[in-house]
Amino acid sequence: MIQEFLIAKDTEDALKLKRNNPKSVLYAGGTEINRLNSSIDAKTAISLANLGLDGISDEGNSVRIGSMVTFAQLIDSDLVPQWLKTAALYCGSFTKRNMATIGGNLALCSDHSYLGPALLASRARVLTANITEEGSYSEDNIPIREYHAYHSLFSGTLLLGFLISKDGRFVGSLRYANTLQSQAAVTVGFGATKNSEGVIDHVRVFAAVKGIDMQRLSAVENAIENGEFTTKQDVQLAVAHAIEAKDDSTGSSSYKRYIASEGIAQLFSDFISGGAK
Repeated sequence: MIQEFLIAKDTEDALKLKRNNPKSVLYAGGTEINRLNSSIDAKTAISLANLGLDGISDEGNSVRIGSMVTFAQLIDSDLVPQWLKTAALYCGSFTKRNMATIGGNLALCSDHSYLGPALLASRARVLTANITEEGSYSEDNIPIREYHAYHSLFSGTLLLGFLISKDGRFVGSLRYANTLQSQAAVTVGFGATKNSEGVIDHVRVFAAVKGIDMQRLSAVENAIENGEFTTKQDVQLAVAHAIEAKDDSTGSSSYKRYIASEGIAQLFSDFISGGAK
């Protein structure tokens, strides 16, 4: 339970407060911290509200999105690609969309993430800030796949924002839940590019499956790039065998494997047929 609320003056101050308060959490929109049965166990909340991380800007070849940008801002911005707006709209609560942030949603890397599968499939870059034990401050620009693969190592890292490329990459996601307000049983993301000669590369396949950590299906990605899978049916069968799932209140493991495989296969089919980017 949160017993103390601190307001960081700048990014370096936020990291120092986090380091000096072991039982603390960085506070963005607060939707997870304040949720009933939250996964977060902290006594001190460190607000990021005054850090100026709530902007969206055109950076030429990419769009920069601050980590404190809310889902509502994503939906309303003319700079944000449609695939990211679609993922933000998976959040059915108007109130929650005005609170939840892009940085907070990725930082959790939860098994019911709204934005995670799509962001990971997009090959976005993540802008981060860190501080060493000796107090040395630094900022970095890393691939989002690295943030996901080594997520536990970034527990003391502050997300500053994201760089979304304007390269015309196909990115799509689908979400499956009992109701718009329910936590999803499965959310999937697929991204890829295809050159003028029809060669497919930079494939990314991710799935958030309730009860299991966010999954990257690398074997499926490689098989698509190598031309081993060329049809919707190929991809559906491969994903059904590769995905991890377990029974819980959102559905059986077999149901989750089925909808995950069908969803990713559909996104692959949309990509092959030249669907929206």
